[in-house]
Amino acid sequence: MAGDGKRDDQGSEPGEGEPRVDRGLSDRVRRAMAAGFEVATRSKDDLVRAATGEIGAWLDRIDIQGELAKALAKMVVEVKAEIRFVPREDGTIKAEATSDVKVTSSDVKVTSSSK
Repeated sequence: MAGDGKRDDQGSEPGEGEPRVDRGLSDRVRRAMAAGFEVATRSKDDLVRAATGEIGAWLDRIDIQGELAKALAKMVVEVKAEIRFVPREDGTIKAEATSDVKVTSSDVKVTSSSK
């Protein structure tokens, strides 16, 4: 094969060992990187699968309805709204609204007003 002038299986000319070495090295690097990416992808998928299972199990254990009912049972929401309809010079009516919201709890008192 070396003396017949044909190309070897790596595609280099006979007597040219360096391109064959470079091509072999780049192929090894490419395969190593592909294997590294494959391992990283599998690790990520395993981590996501485990986290999904844990979060799902946690959500199954908690009683969202009960916890929400307990939180709302401690609250009083007071809403006062005032809407005025004011005539404009062009004959249309403009609505003006003001509101006052008070949320009280056994621990915290919050007041908000808007115009």
